Amino acid sequence: MPSLTSSLIHSLPIPLLTATQHPFLTAAAQSTLPLPSLIAWLAQDRLYLLAYVNFIGTILSRLPLSGGADREQSLEWRVAEVCIDALEMAKRELRLIEETARAEGWEGDVVDVRAGKETRAYQDLFVGAAAPNRPLIVALVALWGTEECYLRSWKYAATKMDLSLKAKDKDVMQRVFIPNWSSGEFEAFVRRVGGLVNKFGAGIEEGGWEWEECEEVWRQVLWAEKAFWPDVGGDEEPKKDSKKKANKEVTFGDGSKNGSADGGSK
Repeated sequence: MPSLTSSLIHSLPIPLLTATQHPFLTAAAQSTLPLPSLIAWLAQDRLYLLAYVNFIGTILSRLPLSGGADREQSLEWRVAEVCIDALEMAKRELRLIEETARAEGWEGDVVDVRAGKETRAYQDLFVGAAAPNRPLIVALVALWGTEECYLRSWKYAATKMDLSLKAKDKDVMQRVFIPNWSSGEFEAFVRRVGGLVNKFGAGIEEGGWEWEECEEVWRQVLWAEKAFWPDVGGDEEPKKDSKKKANKEVTFGDGSKNGSADGGSK
């Protein structure tokens, strides 16, 4: 019998494709992304991450952790560990976005904004998926689904980049964000989450009500992910001085640079 994550991935191939191969990603990889679209998206992605932190906290609060000495071998403890790692990744992502926005001169436009409808959709999805009256597996599928889509999206973007570009010729998306969000570390994290989802879902009857709940939240994730990418087909001005600004390096408190943050989170 196929695993739960495999079944979900193969259940909606077209929505998965449209959610993870959006024109925004191609534009981001090829330096044709309008600057207003990039700034607006970063602002909403930052707010998404704050909602994600609350979502992870809710999952942690629902885990029935054992008090025994062997608790670290339990599935629930392993989920707690991956949730803690998710929080650490989200913290790094928030810092990466904020420090990069500050260096590029976008801080006010990225930080001083309200959640748009695309972000509110994710906020509602997280609240619903982690609701007390729903099985914990639904929240875990939502967590895995968002990360799986994000990984696929930026790996797709990475395939659209001009690999012959020198570092000085890359803009902020090519030099900082795309490598960060398509990294091997992030992929390993997503695989860990997927493995735990499959272990939790091993006892779920295919076609049963819990299975259907998982299918429903997967549909919601795909819809929300597609809606989250800004439309780049309008009349916005192309990015100006993006390559010039990309040459700035952001130095964090630990001494790392803005091109060296590990992993990604969505």
